[in-house]
Amino acid sequence: MIWTILSIIILLVVVYFVFVNFYPTFGGDVNEDRQRLYQSSSNFSDHKFRNIDASVPPDLGLSKTLGIAYKFFTTKVPNGSPSHDLQVQKVNKKILKEQDSTQLIWFGHSAFYLKMNDKSILIDPMFGKVAAPHPWLGANRFNSELPIEIEDLPSIDAVIISHDHYDHLDYDSIIALKDKVSHYYVPLGVGVHLEAWGGIESSAITELDWWQEVTLGDIQLACTPAQHFLVER
Repeated sequence: MIWTILSIIILLVVVYFVFVNFYPTFGGDVNEDRQRLYQSSSNFSDHKFRNIDASVPPDLGLSKTLGIAYKFFTTKVPNGSPSHDLQVQKVNKKILKEQDSTQLIWFGHSAFYLKMNDKSILIDPMFGKVAAPHPWLGANRFNSELPIEIEDLPSIDAVIISHDHYDHLDYDSIIALKDKVSHYYVPLGVGVHLEAWGGIESSAITELDWWQEVTLGDIQLACTPAQHFLVER
């Protein structure tokens, strides 16, 4: 009996190791060059990025972290999910070709298409059915249809990624979009995933530290800090 249990445990460990290290949704590995880039940040110390808010505990400890995770995944929110598929208003792709117009399309999650100042921008393009590293590990999105299909989107001047959680940075969406996108603007640490996934050139990726700014035409982009729990890929 004991050998059966040990065999099952070993098998689960091997499956987990293979899944985490070889399944593409977990992204790329940090090499020495990127490690040096992170170390040059004033917000990086002891091999980690640190919160700039001193009131945030630097380490919650294993027991408290597990407690928070357990509560997060087991607490049911009343009416937290719709009982039916949400209706989606479809967008005619011809509208996106209109010149001198400001447009905003919400895809669900935090995914938006924004057209302004003659620039087409996608923010956190999560177009997949499940916001998780594998479809078995998450719930389906509330709308089975998108307002407009990916292939009907125009050329995209910029993709902006806020952070690397699965409901903001989606492997399948990045792969489907890569031939349409001119440039990516992401926080430090996210660029390695883009390069690993779609063979996106580093020259097409701008990684920003907190409070760094960059211009996109006559639009000013600023990378501002926000407090949010961490899930490392």
